[in-house]
Amino acid sequence: MKSGGQHKAIRIATLYRKDLLRGGAACCTMGTTRWLRISEALAALGYQVDMIMDGPSLPVTDGLPLRSVPLAAFDWRRYDVVKTLFHRGFDALCAAGGARHPFIISKLGSVVGDHDEVAGVHFFGAERAALWETQRRIRATTRYVSLLTKASERLWEVNHGRGTPVLLVPTGVDEVVPEPRENPYRGFPERIAVYIGNLYTDTQREVNLLWQARLQELGGLLRKKGIRLSVIGPGRVDNLDPACVTCLGPVENRRIWDYQYFAHAAIVLAQGVVQHNESSKIYYYLRTGLPVVSESPVPNNHLLKDTGLGFIATYGDTREMAQLVEAAVEKKWEKEAAVRYMLRHHTWKQRAQVYDRLIQEALP
Repeated sequence: MKSGGQHKAIRIATLYRKDLLRGGAACCTMGTTRWLRISEALAALGYQVDMIMDGPSLPVTDGLPLRSVPLAAFDWRRYDVVKTLFHRGFDALCAAGGARHPFIISKLGSVVGDHDEVAGVHFFGAERAALWETQRRIRATTRYVSLLTKASERLWEVNHGRGTPVLLVPTGVDEVVPEPRENPYRGFPERIAVYIGNLYTDTQREVNLLWQARLQELGGLLRKKGIRLSVIGPGRVDNLDPACVTCLGPVENRRIWDYQYFAHAAIVLAQGVVQHNESSKIYYYLRTGLPVVSESPVPNNHLLKDTGLGFIATYGDTREMAQLVEAAVEKKWEKEAAVRYMLRHHTWKQRAQVYDRLIQEALP
């Protein structure tokens, strides 16, 4: 095993996408958070990590061998390992001429098929076709593909074979988070059920329309039970009636914790009757001890059973979901035990160790 000093001789570049930071770095999506936390975790292991970006730097933990490098100054030949995040991260590497790098790890959040009718894939038309073309290039050039779920692994192997080794690296959680501070719902008399996440704007419009319809119906049912449904995050909310759903928009990352601490229950919606992608928000809900009501197709619902902190609803049964949200709001939960479980099994440090082991084995 390499020592810390030897780790520092290994240089890693991490890429996400050129337009990542439009709208500012303060209100980061889960994709941005994943990019930052894995980069920090690799740096904490002793690697020299450069985050390649076209925009303002992200706030990082002090004292780590981690820096931001402008995309215009990126020279892929200077790095021992290049790790890309999602399809756009690999596209950015290709645009920079780096597809020939001998040690690329490509992280994919979604895997698509070669046509629109693949169950569990919720991208369609030109959007899906573009993602498929990127996957073909990844299959041809990447040393490792990193996926979130076994379902995505099966779909990858059906479409691309087993030639490229697959790593299963789900979402992680922060080891240290801020303490509760100020209740952001203090102006609302009702109990709070919260949906925190991206509702999508320019991508996955079909999912956006589905989720808006579901949230609208759910919010109306919860209102009758004295529960306010609040939606937090980016994306189109043009079909949501404020009488049923309170849309609070994007929130700065440093403030998002209070929106979880002071809520009474959290909601996860599936993308369809079959879903390959995990719901990353479940990890962060549970990290703060927030009970979760999720729909049955979501692959990482096992976390609710593992922690004992939530309920699983039948897909598409909004009335059942409303009943379970009400039950979650009223139940006395063992929240601290759930948080301890997440810290034992699901930190970003543990996720980064998957990459650490293979890099140690591969590089002399």
